[in-house]
Amino acid sequence: MSELGFLIDASIWRWDCENEFCVKKSKNNATAVTSLETCKLVCGQYGILWPVPTGDVFIGSAVVNVISQNFVFETNAVTDASRVLIEEMVDIFRGYLVSMEAYGGIEPTPSNSMIVVKIDCSQDDIRITYNTDESYELRITQDLGEVVRVSITAPTAFGVRHALETLSQLAAWDDLAGSVVLVNEVFVSDRPFYRHRGLMVDTSRNFIQLGDLYRTVDGMSYNKLNTLHLHLTDAHSFPFDSPSVPQMAVYGAYSERKKYTVTDLKALNEYANTRGIRIVPELDGPAHSAYGWQWGPDYGLGDLALCVNRLNRTNVCIGPPCGIQNPVNENTYGVLELLFSDLKEAFSPDVFHLGADEVKFGCWNITEEIVDWLEDQGRGREEVDFYYLWGYYQNRTLEKVDTVYGNIPVIVWTSSLTEENFVENVITPERYIVQIWTESSEPSIASLYNKGYDLIFSNSDNWYLDCGYGSWVGDGNNWCSPYKGWQLLYDNDPLEILANQGILNPDPQRIWGGEAAMWTEQTDGGTLDGKLWPRGSAIAERLWSNPPGKWRTAEKRLVHMREVLCLRGIGADPVQPHWCHQNEGVCYYE
Repeated sequence: MSELGFLIDASIWRWDCENEFCVKKSKNNATAVTSLETCKLVCGQYGILWPVPTGDVFIGSAVVNVISQNFVFETNAVTDASRVLIEEMVDIFRGYLVSMEAYGGIEPTPSNSMIVVKIDCSQDDIRITYNTDESYELRITQDLGEVVRVSITAPTAFGVRHALETLSQLAAWDDLAGSVVLVNEVFVSDRPFYRHRGLMVDTSRNFIQLGDLYRTVDGMSYNKLNTLHLHLTDAHSFPFDSPSVPQMAVYGAYSERKKYTVTDLKALNEYANTRGIRIVPELDGPAHSAYGWQWGPDYGLGDLALCVNRLNRTNVCIGPPCGIQNPVNENTYGVLELLFSDLKEAFSPDVFHLGADEVKFGCWNITEEIVDWLEDQGRGREEVDFYYLWGYYQNRTLEKVDTVYGNIPVIVWTSSLTEENFVENVITPERYIVQIWTESSEPSIASLYNKGYDLIFSNSDNWYLDCGYGSWVGDGNNWCSPYKGWQLLYDNDPLEILANQGILNPDPQRIWGGEAAMWTEQTDGGTLDGKLWPRGSAIAERLWSNPPGKWRTAEKRLVHMREVLCLRGIGADPVQPHWCHQNEGVCYYE
């Protein structure tokens, strides 16, 4: 009762599905007694599914009230290990249901509906790799009685995981029903377009706490991303606490509280694997190496890094701080091998990232030890001689990778080394994958493809998440400004980039996919979520689905996906006023 004496109905609004949009109406004018949540589940070809499936999709128009306790799972797996993994994935799904009920804030309305989920998994993969089959089929039907049957069929546990993620997006808390509702007739056939769908997080410029990394993994799993690329080290700090080379963190970590142990990273890796995510570690070199590398003289190993903390950096290095590994000190490679071995213990990666960008020759050119070595090799001090030295470093480092990991693929960033005149002389397409961070118009992209290199896209004009903030080394904005909105990320299509450079039908096996890059000069755990999400959702749909449409076709689902992320504990930035979530399709200018 209001102060004016009128009875107040707290739920005067209903939503009708009209032309694939949920239209807000007063309950007296609506044709259906439908809440916003239920309308979104069943309205449009894809409802609120994110990312959109790549195969056949049918979503019915009716829902059934369900409660989390009434879900029964029957799993048919080929090994006990895969069954255990699937059971862990099922527990995560149950957690989604419980969080939906908690969001309702009341005791759910009782339901007699039983939901029987039958899972069939035909392969025994328990570790996700770049070759894992992530496909699945999901079917929901309802008997004449109160039994809802869910069928999940997938070759691997990771396809099962994705099917469970999709199933969670076919359910929502309904305020009118006072319970969670589930769409009762569904068919989805789905598989990812690209094999490598990732985020890169820099943990060196500012330390990222483990809890923030765990939450990032959670957010990735909600979006079916499958690769977390950790840029573990850089010139600013060395947070990896290597048991074999403890001096690296002693000299390089910001503090005792800002380090990752092998145990820490191993646990993170297991957590990620259960959520369908593999971790690719990056140990950057030869450039971007200062703090953590300066202990060599104190232990009789000579200079492992050169020009560390040099103040006059012009033509010498990228920084601050300055620093580059010493490629002619044999001890450098011994340290690298020990670090690779410890990282194997932490991650057991199927791919390794060696960084290898932004090498300036000025430091090597002013270092007597380097100049003498080149002279002994019959070389001089011209640019071609320093590329020879860089190639020597890459080849020696690759030998150490192979000693520890075997013949696994190795990733490097684009750099002057990958340009037309040098690339084949140093890195071969049989071993190296090139990650593009130059702008999408850079002609070397087509050149690298034509030379046989596999590619991963992170072009900075569209997929860099740190852009659009004030400069950290002066006034004005940072170098890659402006800010990259979700629309730009969504529309960034690797195949379109190649087509614009004359590559019209690329071999899909050679275009691995892409990553959005979160460099952290101006980011830490306090701002990470909002910078990653929901923009990370935009790249997730591009890489899973490669949809033919542009961002407007995805807008209403992206706005809702942001709501899902927040419900699950991710501090995702809003992209519009909440009014737009309730009034689909009207929040942009023609």
